[in-house]
Amino acid sequence: MVVGYRAVILVDKALEIVLGHTPVLPAEEVDLPSAVGRVLAEDVHADLDMPPFDRSAMDGYAVRAADVARAPVVLDVVGQIRAGHWPDRALEPGQAIQIMTGAPVPAGATAVQPVEKTRPVEGGRRVEMLAPVEPGAHIARQGAEVRAGDRLVERGRTIDPATVAVLAAAGKGRLRVGRRPTLAMLVTGDELVDVWETPSRGRIRNSNGYAVMAQARWAGAEARSLGVVPDVSERIADAVRDGFRDDVLVISGGVSEGAYDLVEEVLAQFDVGLLFTKVAIKPGAPLVFGRRGDKLVFGLPGNPVSAQVTFDVFVRAALLRMQGATVVSRPRVEVELLDSVKNRSGRQAHSPARVAFEAGRLVARPLASQGSADVVAHAQANALVILEAGQLRAEAGEKVPALLLGNFLERDGSA
Repeated sequence: MVVGYRAVILVDKALEIVLGHTPVLPAEEVDLPSAVGRVLAEDVHADLDMPPFDRSAMDGYAVRAADVARAPVVLDVVGQIRAGHWPDRALEPGQAIQIMTGAPVPAGATAVQPVEKTRPVEGGRRVEMLAPVEPGAHIARQGAEVRAGDRLVERGRTIDPATVAVLAAAGKGRLRVGRRPTLAMLVTGDELVDVWETPSRGRIRNSNGYAVMAQARWAGAEARSLGVVPDVSERIADAVRDGFRDDVLVISGGVSEGAYDLVEEVLAQFDVGLLFTKVAIKPGAPLVFGRRGDKLVFGLPGNPVSAQVTFDVFVRAALLRMQGATVVSRPRVEVELLDSVKNRSGRQAHSPARVAFEAGRLVARPLASQGSADVVAHAQANALVILEAGQLRAEAGEKVPALLLGNFLERDGSA
């Protein structure tokens, strides 16, 4: 074990330790339709110019700008070019060629006149230009977006639908992505029953197992449940042994210092090298992290919100790093408080809030919460307002940092 692993450490130091001990998994090759949500493991470069030729940005007529400088003028229509068809003739003075959006611009043309500024005459054999057009107007020049050889997408980016479009345009039908880490989720506690059971007095439903596995899958991992086990060392050890078949083992509950908090004792049986056991974060001070070979082990608090917050800050970052992601932490922004926030913990506090844009500024309204078991308040939040360790209070109107949660864009953020 690492000397000093029982000391309470700051959040940034804990995250540094986690990432410093997180291996990047080998890459694998997938086809493009399967790549969305995966982390790119290679730089992708353009194999040709984009656009690959001068193309029309409008439906209209390919013309010589000099021919229509004194509009209105009438030109001879000598052909038509559709998208996907190469011009079979060059444009001569006094001529126009009907052209569609995306079609190649013929040689000799210096502009495209939008169809709205034209009027067919003589049954369409000629066309009247109703206004002048600037040279180069409505022509997307070859290579204006990207030149062949330019880097289009860098390794470490999570592939979203917009990135899929770029990869398709670059002809990347197959590509290398980071392997998805596997995660085993174990929940401990005598008080827990499963979701389909009605709890008897003194017991509660297991929300942590489902929430954490959902968070893991949202972070790109393949998650499986080891179930709920009582606070009995032998039962916990059996489940932990099974969990070491995966890249990451996450245990919820049993990581504090009570008589029935047995996780550290069990992990010692498996020679897990603990790197820290306490972090100055609220919610979630009791937090275990260690390694067993190339396997990562996290022990999260049993309180539901504590488990979700510490997963989001630490475990999520590790899962993304394992996939090779460049950005592993939630976006951190500055917000203006609409109500005051207190922090009497002496730790870095993460309070649920609703963040929105109002009058050109980013504002946050802290949500009333009954503590680290209040999953309802946490589910309504789209951000976590941060008060640093030692900062007892922040008043309405003050600016403080906030972490934007994964549901920030999906929810309206009305403050």
